Amino acid sequence: MRSSFPPLLVALTLLVGCTGSASDSEADSEAAPAPGPGTLVLSFQMEADLIPSMEVPPVGTFEGSVFAEEDCTAMGPNEGAVAIEDVSAALDLSADGGPSEPLYTTQAMDAQVVWVVGCLDVDANGCGDADDPITIPNDNKVAVLADAATPFIVQMNMLRP
Repeated sequence: MRSSFPPLLVALTLLVGCTGSASDSEADSEAAPAPGPGTLVLSFQMEADLIPSMEVPPVGTFEGSVFAEEDCTAMGPNEGAVAIEDVSAALDLSADGGPSEPLYTTQAMDAQVVWVVGCLDVDANGCGDADDPITIPNDNKVAVLADAATPFIVQMNMLRP
């Protein structure tokens, strides 16, 4: 059966259709810029049940770091890992364990999954002493969203043994 459209007309129609699609695709890629960096807005909280067992109230300075997902595990930072950013914030969680108001905003970083690890130095002689509230890495893994300030509550759910 013979087509009622001349072959040249069919070829031109296909060519115009292909050209139009390429232009649309280029316009779409120009209209969607690459996602930008994001930040974390950190608040802090500790397990309220831990407060009565502490010799001193949970007041002091949180000292910690933000690590890229591949640089940390459930046990903490990998050997030789370099933090994306160090975090320091004055805390008073003595009333009820928190959560605190937002107290720390990170610098802009690529959108990615990160771990926030650290401890609350309650006796002003360095972080990591016995009875300092500490983070458990699994409780403190978060996705930093592109082009956004991502709120996150850092959990300290254990006392350093």
